[in-house]
Amino acid sequence: MKIENVFQKSGVFRFIILLMLISNMVYVSIEIYKSQFSNSLVKNTEITELTFTKLATLSSYALIFEMVFLVLSLVGIAMIFIKIYRPLFLSYVVIQLVLLTSMLALNNVLAWAFDAPAGNMSQLLFVPFALVFAALFYFVVKNTFLKKSRLTIR
Repeated sequence: MKIENVFQKSGVFRFIILLMLISNMVYVSIEIYKSQFSNSLVKNTEITELTFTKLATLSSYALIFEMVFLVLSLVGIAMIFIKIYRPLFLSYVVIQLVLLTSMLALNNVLAWAFDAPAGNMSQLLFVPFALVFAALFYFVVKNTFLKKSRLTIR
């Protein structure tokens, strides 16, 4: 099965990946703004309640978009376990790995360019990477043991 078939066969995966891209962009934008805002506060010795509230609000918004990203990743991985989407497994995993790797590279470049913490910019990608690798490991182990049991039955 070709990799582009996951986009042709399922609008749901297209929608999930589009929402993941949008939520990552918003999250990174918030983190860059928060970093620039907090860097300007370092120069001031006095932090007012208003600035503290603004930082807390930005952190809350970043957390919301991080959770959205993680839920979308979890939904996408869970969907490949559904029987009708199982044939798209390899295509989806490859697309997810390419997408997450390119997001990681872009987030690190943006962190460097805007003098933002690279860890904050990339932390939302580690759990989706783990989920994709766990699903890949599960399917490889399942198919390997399934093939071995078929050989012994015959």
